Amino acid sequence: MIEKENKIIYEINGEEIGVVEYEKIDENTIDIYHTYVDPDYQGRHIAGNLMEYLFKKLQKEKKKATASCSYAKHWMEKHPEYSNNFM
Repeated sequence: MIEKENKIIYEINGEEIGVVEYEKIDENTIDIYHTYVDPDYQGRHIAGNLMEYLFKKLQKEKKKATASCSYAKHWMEKHPEYSNNFM
């Protein structure tokens, strides 16, 4: 995983194949607004791995997230173990 400003990128052999993007709402909260995986790599849990990476980062930073992205909303519903980081 590669962290860049307001996004986390999943690469294979230097090629970007997945991304989760978010924006800062305030000092302690982000909105996850976009998740994408190249169609050739879908079904390999890449989006889920991106989300898990992001939520582990949020736990360390003691921050919370909301989601305007439909995939992120669905993922959050299925992962109550990260509910301390949900808005």
